[in-house]
Amino acid sequence: MEPSHSSSDAGAEVTRNSPRRRTGANEPDPIGDDTTPAPERTDQSAPDPSGEYRLRDGVGLADDILVSKRPLTATRLNDAAVHVVDALGRESAFRAPEAIAQETGTRPSSIRTLCERLHQRGFLEWRPARDPTHTPPVSVVVTVRNDREHLRACLDALAELAYPTYEVVVVDDGSTDGTPDAAVNHRLADERRIRVVSVGTADEPLGIGASRNRGVEVTAYGVVAFTDADCRPRPSWLADLVPHLAAHDLVGGRIRPAGDGPASVYEGHNSSLDMGPRASRVDPGGETPYLATANLVGRRAVFEAVPFPERNVAEDVAVCWGALEAGFDVVYTPDGVVEHVYRTGVRSFARRRTAYGASEALLAREQGREGMDSVEISAIGLTVVVLASAGMAATVAAPLPDWLTAAVVGVGIALAGVGAIAGGAARWRQFRRLSPAITPGDVVESWARGRLSSAYALARELTRYYTGPLVTLGGVGVFAGATGVINGAEVGGAILLCAVAVAMTLPLGVEYRVSNPETSVLAYSTYYLADHLGYQRGVYRGAVEHRTLSHLRPTARFRLSGIGVKALRRLRAARSP
Repeated sequence: MEPSHSSSDAGAEVTRNSPRRRTGANEPDPIGDDTTPAPERTDQSAPDPSGEYRLRDGVGLADDILVSKRPLTATRLNDAAVHVVDALGRESAFRAPEAIAQETGTRPSSIRTLCERLHQRGFLEWRPARDPTHTPPVSVVVTVRNDREHLRACLDALAELAYPTYEVVVVDDGSTDGTPDAAVNHRLADERRIRVVSVGTADEPLGIGASRNRGVEVTAYGVVAFTDADCRPRPSWLADLVPHLAAHDLVGGRIRPAGDGPASVYEGHNSSLDMGPRASRVDPGGETPYLATANLVGRRAVFEAVPFPERNVAEDVAVCWGALEAGFDVVYTPDGVVEHVYRTGVRSFARRRTAYGASEALLAREQGREGMDSVEISAIGLTVVVLASAGMAATVAAPLPDWLTAAVVGVGIALAGVGAIAGGAARWRQFRRLSPAITPGDVVESWARGRLSSAYALARELTRYYTGPLVTLGGVGVFAGATGVINGAEVGGAILLCAVAVAMTLPLGVEYRVSNPETSVLAYSTYYLADHLGYQRGVYRGAVEHRTLSHLRPTARFRLSGIGVKALRRLRAARSP
């Protein structure tokens, strides 16, 4: 199938978690430090490259304790930090560290350190800095191949942009359906704001990445914006994003569905192109791992220094990660929205997810998975499951002595009891230390939400990456037991198949209940299965094509947590050369 240059072809899904940043050894610790820094004068004329902050919803200050209820997090502040949080809490608007420094008489560097630490711990919301007066001319690049009708709608939207000076560069990659004519005859041509650059041929297209590079080469201005033919930028698109380039190098905005059908409703909650409602710094192992070229704006110098790889998938991921490695500042904001027309057919939807999944193997081969997201698994819980499974398998294969059966059951119960007691003790200590800011009800609710969240994350990871092999293994077990090849194997196979069914159903139920989408359960479930199973097909196809399993290793996708993990790590470190 030939590439269409649509935004659905551009990105690869990269798993996400919250970014982590450690305070440097030479930086002051404003939490729990009673030292109040001396005042410092600053220049307020330029935007602060560190961005702006505000308290997140549900975060409050009780005396000197800062509390977030979801998730339940609390920390005790010193007097200087309390004054800063008070200043943030007086209004809901974002505030720059310099402005807070002037108000509180505190060094801006200390304010930045405090705000960043509180942001990383989930107390503050962040957004990139912007200068509303920074509105340089922009070149908008649209690459396209055989997508005439979508391009017309895209150009109609670009013609309505509320921005002072911009041009549109259409890079046509060997279209045969009249796409170039649609661009040349558009009303933007009458306004002398559009140029068409032809590359490739019908039989030998240049490709998406190379076409984007060609677009950068011919642009007239120092700021370049990318979108795709099947996208509809809103009128404020450039006005919302370009001012951020006064302090940052690349910025991406939010991508939302353009329609209201079942596919668009599902994508509205699960699209890998939509980075969500909160601004963030781009971090390969963070909550925003990359920016899609369906909505990407940056300095031309960045795209010249870090060109797109000449391929048709994951080229936007490579540019973002390359820009970070080169030292450029890459940020995301939910402003500057572009609406995307998603494929509505279930088969085409699944095929697109398969392409995304295949690109994950490519990225894993190029970059590895070090520092990427992984799902936590309780070490004690895993041990209990392994013991129970081993005992059941042994019992089916050959009856165990009563004393051995009792020993296995006893060890499992003991481990579960130890985990419950240790977890309860830790929460009791937290409650006593932070009471009355945190109530027993808060602790219980947090524990319940944490367990459900962990179960959801584990079930979703299994559904997305391992259901195929697990179903195959369960089916083999049932067949082997039913045919007498392995006595009793059908019991274990049936249990495994039931476990897979639960794992696939749990995330679906949670997502539908929490998001409350405006579509039926059947329609949502159809796209849910097409999403995960199509993506999984691509993951394994990519493993074969790119000859790597690094993205499928359980040790890369899961990590142990809880009691005994530290001791296990110390033992592993002691054994390693």
